[in-house]
Amino acid sequence: MPPIRNTRHGTPGFICGGAFVFGLNALYLLINYFAAVTLKTDVSLRRETFSLLLAVLLTACGPNPAAKPDLPQSVSPGWTLGSFGDALVPQELPPGGTPPQCWKAQYAGPGSADVWVCGYKVTGGAFDAVQRARAEAQTVKFQEGRYLVLVKWNAVPKTSLTALIRAIQKTLHPK
Repeated sequence: MPPIRNTRHGTPGFICGGAFVFGLNALYLLINYFAAVTLKTDVSLRRETFSLLLAVLLTACGPNPAAKPDLPQSVSPGWTLGSFGDALVPQELPPGGTPPQCWKAQYAGPGSADVWVCGYKVTGGAFDAVQRARAEAQTVKFQEGRYLVLVKWNAVPKTSLTALIRAIQKTLHPK
């Protein structure tokens, strides 16, 4: 008489006492485990790559810092630009947020005037800074677009100072 085989759903069920089926099930579980780990890693890797790409795009598409302005070389009645270069943020400006890029110009003429021009990434940053800047004697502050301007003077007639400030405003006025 031939040996009897127990079958389940058309496959041998208990060959070698069921060890063979157990081995196939273990192999199947192992393959599923590695497939799930690989899929999870791929999804995580895709998510991280997408997040990094999104951050780079948002940074690249964000507003650029304000460019160095072209201040007038001379202003009537007798103002001449002595020096104009990078500078630290003036003490009168409040700390906080992203620090602006600042430049300092020194004008000589009917007295002396130091002009700080600080460029912000957005107009709102300049507006906020001009609102919170400290007031001082012989100092005027104003905002033109993304620029905050701080002018300090010594022994300057009011009409000459007004002419200098108007010329700087015209130069910085957004077109």
